[in-house]
Amino acid sequence: MATSMTTTRTKAVQTCLSAALMATLLSACSSWLPALHREVSNPWSDFAAAKRSFDQITPFQTSMDQVRALGFDPDKTPNMRMLNQAQVIEAVLPSPLQAQSTVPQGVLQCMQAGAACMAYFMEPSRIEQRRVGNFLLDFANFRRHSVTTGWKFSALIVVIDKQVVYTQWSGEPQIHTTIERHNPLGPFQNFEESLGIGM
Repeated sequence: MATSMTTTRTKAVQTCLSAALMATLLSACSSWLPALHREVSNPWSDFAAAKRSFDQITPFQTSMDQVRALGFDPDKTPNMRMLNQAQVIEAVLPSPLQAQSTVPQGVLQCMQAGAACMAYFMEPSRIEQRRVGNFLLDFANFRRHSVTTGWKFSALIVVIDKQVVYTQWSGEPQIHTTIERHNPLGPFQNFEESLGIGM
């Protein structure tokens, strides 16, 4: 009789421990979910800092040496693209056949300067992608919840003989995208994702 009671108590303890472990796994473990940090190396901490530097560049006043000092240095800043005259025109003008009066002065001079005109294009950014939520549901591919945050700044600087003649910028000051996926079949719906491949 004593042995039977001991066995029953042992099973009860094991059941409680298993339930507690399962509850812990279900309620926590978010740190086990994958995350991705993507950064285009640059000297700015955020969008506003990049924009402040860019705003100090004035066409027909700022020299290329001053541009370099502001952080837009093609020799030191990684991932900066150099564009030739044809690429500049393609990037700036909706149509190369538009009326001359509507073409910005700097771009018009670029069209006339030939090989002396070139541009520098860069997209500094910091973007983080992370999955949030329940680890077990995520791992089994029943429910995936991913959040993307960060910023991106795009800068185009057109130069003729080391003199800035045109600038253009765009960007996303606050990136915040949420994606939720529910898969009723769990791991049978996408085997690769159940192994944690991809975001």
